[in-house]
Amino acid sequence: MLNTDDACRYQEEDQEELSPGQVSFHCEDYPHLLEFSEFISGVHIDSLKFKLMTFQQRLAAQSFWAAENYGGSEANCAKHLKEVYGPKWYQITSVSEHMQPIRIYCEYILILEHKRQWDKRKKSAKLLEVVND
Repeated sequence: MLNTDDACRYQEEDQEELSPGQVSFHCEDYPHLLEFSEFISGVHIDSLKFKLMTFQQRLAAQSFWAAENYGGSEANCAKHLKEVYGPKWYQITSVSEHMQPIRIYCEYILILEHKRQWDKRKKSAKLLEVVND
């Protein structure tokens, strides 16, 4: 924000702002989290699930998705919508508006794993500092 005092304005105009590319400077807890999030958001869902995720990670994502999306059943969702909106629910809303894509949960699991790996790295780095002192 610029200072209204003209004498001080030049100082604030010369200051640099951190760009997203410098996220490692302003996101010290989890470096490169923004870049990682952008990367996985552009990866095809099949590659995301079968190349970047382990079997356990896929199961976790599937479980979270099913827990929040009518057990993963479009029929259950349609049944719920019929109960809420009546027999002509499809004129008011759709199943896709009420069920989230599984991709969101896959990305969430991968971001949690990214954070876990950085936490593990920080912990081992602190242990090395103690040993070296």
